[in-house]
Amino acid sequence: MPQRLRFKMLLLFLPLLLLTVIVSGTLAFLEYQAALLQSVNHHLSYKAEQLRDFMYSEWGIVEDLKLANQDDYRRALERSFRSYAYSLLRDDTEQVLASDTMGHILSVIDLKGVTGPLPSAAKLLAPRAGFFSTTLQGSEIVGVSFSFTPFQWTVALTQTRAAFFAGVENILLIHLWILCGAIVVGTGLTTLYVGRIVRPVEKLSATLEEITLNEDLSRRVVVESDDEIGLLSHRFNLMIASLEQRVQELVISEQAEHLANETAAQREQETLFLLGRISDFRDENTGHHLTRIGAMAGLLARLAGLDEETQRRIRLGSPLHDLGKIVIPDSILLKQGSLTKHEIEVMRQHTIAGRDLLKASQSQYLVEGASIALSHHEKWDGTGYPQGLRGTDIPLSARIVAVVDVFDALVSERPYKRAWSYDEALAYMIEQRGLHFDPDLLDRFVRHFSVFVQTRENWERELAVRASLGATDPSLDPA
Repeated sequence: MPQRLRFKMLLLFLPLLLLTVIVSGTLAFLEYQAALLQSVNHHLSYKAEQLRDFMYSEWGIVEDLKLANQDDYRRALERSFRSYAYSLLRDDTEQVLASDTMGHILSVIDLKGVTGPLPSAAKLLAPRAGFFSTTLQGSEIVGVSFSFTPFQWTVALTQTRAAFFAGVENILLIHLWILCGAIVVGTGLTTLYVGRIVRPVEKLSATLEEITLNEDLSRRVVVESDDEIGLLSHRFNLMIASLEQRVQELVISEQAEHLANETAAQREQETLFLLGRISDFRDENTGHHLTRIGAMAGLLARLAGLDEETQRRIRLGSPLHDLGKIVIPDSILLKQGSLTKHEIEVMRQHTIAGRDLLKASQSQYLVEGASIALSHHEKWDGTGYPQGLRGTDIPLSARIVAVVDVFDALVSERPYKRAWSYDEALAYMIEQRGLHFDPDLLDRFVRHFSVFVQTRENWERELAVRASLGATDPSLDPA
């Protein structure tokens, strides 16, 4: 898993560490540089002061002897100046320069000897006494100068800039190495420290992620320490153990509830079957018409694109469509001949009676059965009964049952009629498209007519087998 916490902590600590090391190192270097420059500067200044004091001391003696105006003594003092200046030099990077008031170099004293004067283009640009930095004949130099008034000289003790700052550059280089070492060591130690702190949290997070992805509540975190993180891991394990126990109890409860629901559903189906069989027992001629209606109504509901729960409601509710016939007198229900006009009106009341018998139920299947019982004799053109509903005002479940109910009735034998052939029944139903039947549902029925024929015959064979085995009360659920 991505170690985001470790990365965030490193992003937090490493910049602070690096900033601290860099700032402290830079400040220390600046202090070292200032101290070294001051030391080197004092060294040059000390030599310049010695040379200045020597020259003024020698000139003072000459003046005291009143020999200042004699050229021989002045030349002797110049030689003495050069000799003493030479004695102050320590390496070939140092020089003593003497220039006139215009800056022209009169003499150059180094370990090689005395040179001078230099070409007039070579000037010492030292505007006032003290420390200075300039370029002379293409070479960068630094130095300390002072004025020697008796000769109208400016005397400077100089050193090449590279040699003057060599110590500082060495300190800088060494300090950079120290700084890099401190960064590497600090980064490594910080990484190890952060890893030690974060690793238990990462393991806790990894275990939690594995539990989430795999739903494996048996996983536990290894407790590595007795600090706050260890306590957190321990309590996490206790929480997961408790959750695992609750889940197991919930699974057992769900299994028991599922079994209870299946039992209740089975009992409800048995009740629906028994209710549907009531009309069968009063009219034995209908045979297993109700069972076939349930199977074919469920099939047409599926072909109509209805969801599974709606299909199930229609499949289980459709066999109740003729339940209201229990209120019809036997003299009318079982009459062999044609019914009178009054008897037809009485017979039509079975739709309302079926609705009234089922409407007060809380069962979704009985409620669906009430709607089907009331409206399964309505016709698409509005000529049906009992309400004379038209088109889509007729409940969809009733329109579905109307198609399969008429089909099964046509191809079934009755005392008052012969059984039609499948082709005869199909031709008649096509004629009733848009009159009796919903055009869309009938089109689906016609396209899959062979499937409906097969379904009906399969149920006939199934029921025959059950009857031969002595089975009664077949299930209404054709699935």
